[in-house]
Amino acid sequence: MHATILPNRIEDDMESLIASYLVDNGGASLKSHIEYLKECLRALESPSTYEADISSNSYSAEIRNDGVRVSFLYDEVQSIKVSRTKLQDITKAWILFLEREPIAGYIETMHIA
Repeated sequence: MHATILPNRIEDDMESLIASYLVDNGGASLKSHIEYLKECLRALESPSTYEADISSNSYSAEIRNDGVRVSFLYDEVQSIKVSRTKLQDITKAWILFLEREPIAGYIETMHIA
């Protein structure tokens, strides 16, 4: 299965960085990547977690209270802050999508506004 997230508009930094962060598996298997995303989701959902590093291979993602700062490790000028609950919802949806039985041509759309 080849899963991809595409931003609605090419210039939308928030959508691009979140999409890139979520698909960055660092060469790991799909099963390992899903487990990693579930660990990140646990940190996002935990009310006792105020600060945590949920970075991927090429993207920094740091939980700070109610927000998450996401940036590309090789160009930290590319950085956005997203609400913790928004990233939590997006990560949950992405995990559910990855866990589905593959269907040729299936497309799922989520708006990150």
